[in-house]
Amino acid sequence: MGVDAARVLVGLDELSPLRKQVPFAALFIAAGLMSMAIPTVVISNPVSLLVGLVLVAGATVLAVVFRGPALLRFATIVPALDFIAAGFLRHGTGESHSIYSSLLLLPVLWFASRPGRRYVLYAVLGTISTVLIPFALGAHLENNPNELARGIFSATVFAIGAAVVNELAARARRHLGSARAEAASAAEELSRAAEIQKFLLPKKAAILEGYETAGACIPSKAVGGDFFDWYAIDGGIGFTLGDVMGKGAGAGMIAATTRAVIRSARNIEDPVTALTLTSDCLATELSQAAAFATLFHARLRAQDGTVVFSDAGHGLSLLVRADGTWERLTSGELPVGLMPDATWTSREITLAPGDMIVSVSDGVLDLYDGTLAAVARVGELACRAGSAQDIVDAVHALASESNNPDDVTVLAVRRSEPNTAAADGHESGTRALSSVSRT
Repeated sequence: MGVDAARVLVGLDELSPLRKQVPFAALFIAAGLMSMAIPTVVISNPVSLLVGLVLVAGATVLAVVFRGPALLRFATIVPALDFIAAGFLRHGTGESHSIYSSLLLLPVLWFASRPGRRYVLYAVLGTISTVLIPFALGAHLENNPNELARGIFSATVFAIGAAVVNELAARARRHLGSARAEAASAAEELSRAAEIQKFLLPKKAAILEGYETAGACIPSKAVGGDFFDWYAIDGGIGFTLGDVMGKGAGAGMIAATTRAVIRSARNIEDPVTALTLTSDCLATELSQAAAFATLFHARLRAQDGTVVFSDAGHGLSLLVRADGTWERLTSGELPVGLMPDATWTSREITLAPGDMIVSVSDGVLDLYDGTLAAVARVGELACRAGSAQDIVDAVHALASESNNPDDVTVLAVRRSEPNTAAADGHESGTRALSSVSRT
């Protein structure tokens, strides 16, 4: 049985008493109106019909009352009254000639969908009571010679139907319970994966006198394919922003692998080596996953502000100058893992005091119009920022205002102004933000 079918059967029992009662009450009223409007439908006893309507009204009121957890256990009184009301309806609309016998199906389903075999018995007893009520009100077998046989046959059919529904509902509960347990387990594992991914992001800024670092990563799901990273190297820091194809746990695992491989080349000066090692990993161990990633990987020499970087198909990094101008560090090279024999080159820029490198994932563009034209908006934000942390905070604030279709990641590295270098190198603007996913 599929999960959807299980939900339907179990959902019938989980409906509120009022929602289950409304169809019966509406059909009962419709039966009364039809009996008065259609000449061929006999009203054999107006008093019985009226009593039935009163019973249905009372049952509906009880359905409203029995809605709290403390009173819900008494809710089966409602379908019990419906069975009696149906008996009065049959007596009032021609007894054996009544066209409304099928109305019994609704209280039968109400009982049968309940957990426990005893509810099948209750449904059978209710059906029998509906059959016997006309006789209790004065009907005679000589006037209705087939009524008893008809009632016994109907009760048997409804009993079998109730047993089948009860069994299907029981199986549905077991199936749905198992599905919910599996979903809870998967959610717990995904939550744990999100925590681990969060731990892999930098917890604090790189301690490098005269420089600021800041970053934030907001996955669109519990686990994302974006990451940023920085770490100490001889004479400076290495830093990376990566965007793995896709979202979710699979992309998160590849992102963690990519980060680890890049870190393994921390003692090699040429950033191309890190990209080559990552490409080899994705082309061999992860070849069947058809995985690739865009990467911006750089190494900063603190002494003179020289930054040597390689860009593997990312192209969303900016060099923001202290004078308020900026330029995009474009890329004409392939993402890592897309082609096994791809090669990359290194480029070099210099950070003067007040200059900053800002790298973002394409999820940041989606905070605007999703096109490359949005890079200019990011450049404007960066030019107004007084520190690395300011631009990260600005992007983080934008991302927090909407449900992001893609992971949002930003990384900023800034060379401090001479008069603030000593303070900024260790204190302000050096936080690393890592954000858990939205649910």
